[in-house]
Amino acid sequence: MQYEVLHQLAQVPSHLNNTYRQIQALQELNKLTQLTWALPPLRGWAASPDFLLLIAEHAKQKQPNVILECSSGASTVVLAQSAKLVGQGRVLSLEHDPVYAQKTRDELKKQGLQDYATVLNAPLKKYTLNEKQYLWYDFGTQIENLPIDMLVIDGPPGSLNPLARYPAGPLLLPMLTKNGSVFLDDSDRADEQEIVRLWLDQFTNLKLHQKECEKGAVKLQSS
Repeated sequence: MQYEVLHQLAQVPSHLNNTYRQIQALQELNKLTQLTWALPPLRGWAASPDFLLLIAEHAKQKQPNVILECSSGASTVVLAQSAKLVGQGRVLSLEHDPVYAQKTRDELKKQGLQDYATVLNAPLKKYTLNEKQYLWYDFGTQIENLPIDMLVIDGPPGSLNPLARYPAGPLLLPMLTKNGSVFLDDSDRADEQEIVRLWLDQFTNLKLHQKECEKGAVKLQSS
């Protein structure tokens, strides 16, 4: 019992430091995006402020025309606002949960961003890739042959099956434009690290950049 208490106390400085970093990132994010209304809570399953700041800064600097997201939420709002501020670009978000999809649409409308982002209904379906089965987004013809300038991957949930986000590689990376960028959240997890390794083996034109974020993040740059 005493050991457990001492162990927990030892973690306090690290937790406080991370909390400070997230507050600082949120302040910078608010300054950068200039949203009319506050973002929804950014804890738990939601993307962390530092990851949102990372993708917002990239969208502002590179001004991508087509931004595709795997999952929707606060990131959709941030990216749509980025497109609005630079005067170009559109966000398309694949979302398998119809309730969550509607929440994101409502948030976009509240922020006045419905003309800059579309949440696509993409229920999960079975795919067989490299002789393994995955549950992943059924995007049909909604984004077929779409030239993707920026790809943000924060779904589907990792609990669905091992390497749950792997299908984004074989299914979406061929649509990535030259000099296009991929951002993967949660890269501290073992599954995401293996996914990145597999993608780099399959797509030799990608260059890896590790990003320091609360849950880990990587940027993959095409050439």
